[in-house]
Amino acid sequence: MNKTEMLKLFVLIERVYPPFRIKNEIVHYYFDHCLEFDYEIAFNSLKEHIRKSPYPPSISHIGGIAKMADFRNWEQEYVLADHV
Repeated sequence: MNKTEMLKLFVLIERVYPPFRIKNEIVHYYFDHCLEFDYEIAFNSLKEHIRKSPYPPSISHIGGIAKMADFRNWEQEYVLADHV
């Protein structure tokens, strides 16, 4: 996935999850981890995540790697990332 595609996903996340704000350091952090992701898979994973979760997705959810069975781990990642 390139940076433009990743920013499209971030804009969607920001619109659906108002507390989530795109910050420059977040873009750089996520981009380093999202280079190997396929945009179509990431977009479809994001749409599925939006239907199922009231919280913004983790990197693994964007990449389509995680399953909702890992919700507790995801929630911990979100809480930790919120304090960075």
